[in-house]
Amino acid sequence: MSPAHVLEPTYQNLKRGLMQGNWRPGERLEALRLADEFGVSMTPVRDCLNRLVGEALVEMKPGEGYRVPRISENKLRDMLEFNILLLDFALLNPVKTGEVPHSAHSVEDYAGRVAALFSVIALRSANTVLTETLHSLGDRMHTIRRWEPHLFPDCFQELDELERELAANSSNLSIMLGKYHDRRLGSVATLVQLAQS
Repeated sequence: MSPAHVLEPTYQNLKRGLMQGNWRPGERLEALRLADEFGVSMTPVRDCLNRLVGEALVEMKPGEGYRVPRISENKLRDMLEFNILLLDFALLNPVKTGEVPHSAHSVEDYAGRVAALFSVIALRSANTVLTETLHSLGDRMHTIRRWEPHLFPDCFQELDELERELAANSSNLSIMLGKYHDRRLGSVATLVQLAQS
């Protein structure tokens, strides 16, 4: 195992690159090339790639090595349906409140804002497993969410409304989240096509 002072920054760099779409879906992730790029040995890169395999952000097949996963229409549909189930469960009995995050309106931070909104909903449930699961699912959908502003020009207004409803502890939030997810479920094929392009 690599020392923490090397491992953690390498992990963060790899994860950030994956979530920002630095490598195309299906692209091979070569440990030696990544080690050179990050200025570390191959051992921490392999350790990090294995950790990311466990988080489903990287795939590993014997004989083929590490690759950026492709998201199929069925997988994205399943993730969206599971995401709304988790959010609905989190909204059933919130036990605490939390500040609703807000950031600048740009394509680059849209996916981060969505993740932050869902994270606050999960945290209010005080269910740590629910929070961890929603966070992990959000990481896996991050690259898809980055494409939503290209498909839905009004997605920032939609997100503003969701943030306002959450801040107001509105009972309409569950309905609005359902509409948010239904809209994406109706555009799964296009979202997958954009992400693979």
